[in-house]
Amino acid sequence: MAAGNRPADDLRTVLRRHHGQRTVLGVAIPVLAGHIAAAKAGVAFQGLNEGEIQAGFRELAGKYIRSDYHTTYVQRPLGRRGFLELVEGRYILRKSLIVDLGVPDLEQLHADLLASLKSAREQREAAIQRPKATCELPDDRIAERRALVGAYLSQLTGNRGEMFEVVSFAVLREYFRTFGFSLQRFSTTHANDGGMDFVAPEAIYQVTVDERPQKVRKDLRKAPGTKRVLVRPTVVPEIAQLCGKDVLEIIELKDLLSHFVAWLLERDIRSERASHLQQVLLIALDEFRRENKAEADMREDSAGNG
Repeated sequence: MAAGNRPADDLRTVLRRHHGQRTVLGVAIPVLAGHIAAAKAGVAFQGLNEGEIQAGFRELAGKYIRSDYHTTYVQRPLGRRGFLELVEGRYILRKSLIVDLGVPDLEQLHADLLASLKSAREQREAAIQRPKATCELPDDRIAERRALVGAYLSQLTGNRGEMFEVVSFAVLREYFRTFGFSLQRFSTTHANDGGMDFVAPEAIYQVTVDERPQKVRKDLRKAPGTKRVLVRPTVVPEIAQLCGKDVLEIIELKDLLSHFVAWLLERDIRSERASHLQQVLLIALDEFRRENKAEADMREDSAGNG
């Protein structure tokens, strides 16, 4: 192999980058299962139409996925960098990704992806218990509350981006509340909310841990003409240059920690009582519980439609 070259990605490499990412795997797994079934039968896989993918997605939703299906979920993995191809109205796995993979390889990948969804759900459930236990500590245990808020904000990989969205909302809502302003979060995680992750009287807040400039451009096309604030882990120059008259501000992770959380922490230390940080954790808990209720309702709907 020439220096600097690396083997081309196959489907295993591509999809394992998305371990635990439910809206991606909710589309990939039904199509992968179709390929496996066809290969075992010794016939060419004809693909799934969108309705069939939606049915498979909702079956997984009953077990692992906190999101209803949206048509954008099958559009995102199309193209040269995606894992799907659209052939005569039916979706198949991109042929170049599976050319060297046999049925055992595909079956092992299928099992790995399901296991990653199960693990992600268990991690979400465990994540709820930590703020609940921390909220029950005595009022003067400020440091433990600050440590947990910082740890959750910094969990950015895989579906940890959900934690970033929920806890950044909790921090900003409590901060602005002290000045008499309100901030609302109407969506549940991964909902198709038109880019309005948080809503304030004068602007919408768009939150993502996706560092790609094209993701920012896509978000900026949503709700055109609306004032907005971008909330994200970092800001590289290419993204900063995208900001114009409609972007009021960009809030980075370091801003959340060094300004917003630090301001709340200072007030708690001054009063020797964790009132603000306690509210941050309680707001986050309310959001987690709201999402769990949405998930439970979705399961009931899936069962009723089954």
